[in-house]
Amino acid sequence: MESMTPQSLPLADVLPFFLLALLVYGIAELIYMQRVQKSARLGEYGMSVKGMGFTLTIGVLVELLVGPFNKLLLALWGANFSLIDAGMSPLGWVYGFVIYELCYWFQHWAAHKVRLLWCLHSPHHAPGAINMFVGFNHSFLETLFYMPFLLGFLPAVLGVHPAVIAVLAFIDVVWGNILHISDKVVSRRWGPLEKFMQTPSYHRVHHAQNIRYMDTNYNSITLFGDWLMNTLQPLDKNEPVKFGITREVDTSSFTDVHFGEFGLLWRDLRCARNLRDIAGYLFRAPGWRPNGRQDTVAAQKGRSQIST
Repeated sequence: MESMTPQSLPLADVLPFFLLALLVYGIAELIYMQRVQKSARLGEYGMSVKGMGFTLTIGVLVELLVGPFNKLLLALWGANFSLIDAGMSPLGWVYGFVIYELCYWFQHWAAHKVRLLWCLHSPHHAPGAINMFVGFNHSFLETLFYMPFLLGFLPAVLGVHPAVIAVLAFIDVVWGNILHISDKVVSRRWGPLEKFMQTPSYHRVHHAQNIRYMDTNYNSITLFGDWLMNTLQPLDKNEPVKFGITREVDTSSFTDVHFGEFGLLWRDLRCARNLRDIAGYLFRAPGWRPNGRQDTVAAQKGRSQIST
């Protein structure tokens, strides 16, 4: 593989400008929601701002202590462990796209199906509305550590060229945030794009707590991974989305949104009777119980089908 440095990876320098543009849009969206729609959840916006500030602070501290830590640098590191190099030929780009999409699907699926990871991912799903600030609202552990390994290091180990990862990660971040445009601003579906791309309508389904909609639409660029893994769920016009997560949560509280799931996990771990229970609480799906009624999404969907 040709020599590369973090500075030579494409698009790394312009990404902050795109994120700034999305942030400016998010502020304009907030003003519109507050002044015109009269429906802005100001407490949730405040919580998101606190989360962004906290993540930025931790990120700066990490960089000061150990240096930069992101998808691109981990991709360069992972490439050193790869037994193959798909390169940057047309076939290499196709291979890289397929691998990146599957890695994204896997890490997102795991974030919903492994309770410890759900504790990291749940802050993104907690708000009771969808808007651009929700797109920015992630746990610092997920943003700074979990995603860089699964979307930088892992694709590189599987042979995807770091430059390909850089471009796809750029598209992923920008398009992935666009998916959070408020349904109060843009409610219509996006025509032909709905056939092959993740669009806001698909992602609104992903953010739903409706039993039918939960644990679907995991990809952030195209529909490929969800189509392949049978997790694709279009929005049904007869079943409006109810946003948020199923537990009672104070969506204006940074502490409850970002750490509430960890508190519930700790409570369950303290009641565990053996190692099997501990492992189950940590690594099985949210809602798993050692005995009795299961409240996992799969169990809820099973009960829903029986009742209908």
